[in-house]
Amino acid sequence: MSITQQGNTRVWFATLLLILLGLNLRPLLTSIGPLTQALQEASGMPYSSFSLLTTIPIMMIGILALFAGRMTRALGYRRGIAVGLLVLIGGLAIRAWPASTVTLLTSAVVGGFGIALLHIIIPELTKQQFRHRLGAMTGLWSAALMGGAALGAVLTPWLDAQFSSHSIALASWSVLAVMTLSLWLLPANRVPHADIPPRHELLKAFKFRRSWLLGAYFALVNAGYAGFIAWIAPFYGEFGWTTQQAGNLLALFSLVQVMGALILPTLSRSMDRRPWLALAVVTQMAGFAGLCWLPEQAPWLWSALCGFGLGGAFPLCIVMALDHIDDPVQSGRLVSFMQGIGFIFASIMPLVTGAFRDLSGEYQFGWAFHIVVGVAILLMTTRFSPAKYRSAFSVKR
Repeated sequence: MSITQQGNTRVWFATLLLILLGLNLRPLLTSIGPLTQALQEASGMPYSSFSLLTTIPIMMIGILALFAGRMTRALGYRRGIAVGLLVLIGGLAIRAWPASTVTLLTSAVVGGFGIALLHIIIPELTKQQFRHRLGAMTGLWSAALMGGAALGAVLTPWLDAQFSSHSIALASWSVLAVMTLSLWLLPANRVPHADIPPRHELLKAFKFRRSWLLGAYFALVNAGYAGFIAWIAPFYGEFGWTTQQAGNLLALFSLVQVMGALILPTLSRSMDRRPWLALAVVTQMAGFAGLCWLPEQAPWLWSALCGFGLGGAFPLCIVMALDHIDDPVQSGRLVSFMQGIGFIFASIMPLVTGAFRDLSGEYQFGWAFHIVVGVAILLMTTRFSPAKYRSAFSVKR
């Protein structure tokens, strides 16, 4: 095999692994939604407490991202991904036990830690491996992430029917993580070395106003996703939808997210991502408006609009942060800080909509809140001019 053929094979294998890693990042969250009523009956958890099953993993991503530098220095890319997958397997396997408050919450904490570790490493590794195709490859990873969310939503009810067990259906997603870990550990997987400078030379993102602005922006961008996947299935369950129908709706949302994640970053070829981010935000606002005021008229359309907008905004936001700094390690620190702040605050959204549901007996207030959030995102989007990227981090680190 020629050197060129070997290089192409490595690129294809790295791309396959990137897709598989993305597929593993969301079934822990989306497999819960379609089985909400059954799991609540088994565990006795109220709506507000049940929302913790979505809130905890998202918050874990945020908290661990704030310690990304130490985690990456200690583990490196190859071992860090392996540990993340192993912990995720453990979190999913816990669900094989009968559903209870302790079992479900423990699974959320352990599995959330594994997902968080993967979230820290993947963006930095992607910039290392695919520097000249960063937008497209980040979009591909994000699309795989959202595809995994779709699979979690649509296949879990089917698995539940096949095994006649909620616990086995939820734990079955560990098989995908085991397969990914097996491929990751193969000698053919040539992972670049994490060439991380001494701690005193690493970007201290918390010292820069732009880092906090990006963190707040990322929080608002992901707020809609967290609220949607937590409550769309039980929302339409109150309209008489079956578990499978609600799961299919969540799957449609996730599949259209894939389209948004692939299309918008690819179209955004210049460093000015603002027009495409604005399009993504307006699209999701239209979807939330439909859920709020016309939920029964076109539920598939509203879910698709939310999916396309939220799907496109997520990778665009990550690429926009990576654009600020050329060095992969330093830009990885920035993205980790952004994810840390963003996911911590975004994790509150399921609790907000769950509290609205408990207090008012309906979900409309929660959907309307996401429209207001969209307005705030549009206003913040105007701040991210590429001409100011370098000056935003020009102070000596």
